[in-house]
Amino acid sequence: MKAAASSQAGPEAAEPDAEIVDLSRTSGSPGDSAVDRVTAWVRRSVLDGTMAPGSSFSITDLSERLGVSAIPVREALRRLDAQGLILLRPGRSAIVNPLDVTELRGIYRLRRAIEPDLAARSCNLLESPDRDHLDSLLEAYGQPRNDAEELWRIHHDLHLALLQPATSAWDLRILSQLWHAGDRYTRIVFETYNVSDTERKRRYDAHRVLIEASRSGSPFEIRTALTSHLLDNEAACLVGIANLTPPTSGGFG
Repeated sequence: MKAAASSQAGPEAAEPDAEIVDLSRTSGSPGDSAVDRVTAWVRRSVLDGTMAPGSSFSITDLSERLGVSAIPVREALRRLDAQGLILLRPGRSAIVNPLDVTELRGIYRLRRAIEPDLAARSCNLLESPDRDHLDSLLEAYGQPRNDAEELWRIHHDLHLALLQPATSAWDLRILSQLWHAGDRYTRIVFETYNVSDTERKRRYDAHRVLIEASRSGSPFEIRTALTSHLLDNEAACLVGIANLTPPTSGGFG
C-alpha cells in the first residue's frame, strides 16, 4: 500500500506555471475527439493522484493548460461528474470528489450484490477460448510493467472476463459506473508503479484463486471466492484511507 493525498478539500488551485499539456500525445484512439482526450487526461490525473482528492480547480485554468476551449472541458467534466470522480460547481470551477468511506462501502456493497452472482452464472458458460483468455490475462497481470494504465486495463479485463457470459447491457452499464467510481480508491491505496515482487505475486495469487474457482464449475465456489476477494479489497481500501497523509495542497501539478 502507499500513502496518498488527503481526502479533505484543498484550496482553489493556482498553477500559473503549470506545464502545458499536448493532448495530441496522450494515449487513445486516432479518432478520439477533444472531449475524449480531455476526459482521459483528467481521469488519469485523478486516478494517479496528480489531481488530489478534494482539490478544486478552475475550468478556465484547465482549458488553458490543455490548450482547448472551455466547451470540451465542460463536457468532459460532465462525464466525470456522472462517474463520481469530479463534482461540478456553479460557475467556472469543479472539485475532485473527496474520498468518502460511506461512498466506498456503498460501491463495494453493490459490487458484492452483482459480481458474485454474475460469476456464478457465468462459470458453466465459459468455453475453452474464454478460459484460455482468462489464463493469458492472469499471466499478463503477473508480469512486471512500467505502464500503470496497461496494468489497470488488464486487471479490468480479467474481472470482466469472469462475468462476461452472463452479463446484460444493463449489468455492464452499472458495473462500469461502479468500477470507475471505485478505481480512485484502489489506485490511491494500492501501489501502481513500484510494485515489489512479493506484492506482485500476492496480487497474482489472489486472482489465480478466482480463475481456479471459476474453472471448478461450481457456482457456489466462485461466488464465495469473489465475495471474499471484494471484502478483502474493501478492507484494504478502508485501512489505506485511514492512513492517508495529512492535508497538503490542492489542484493539479
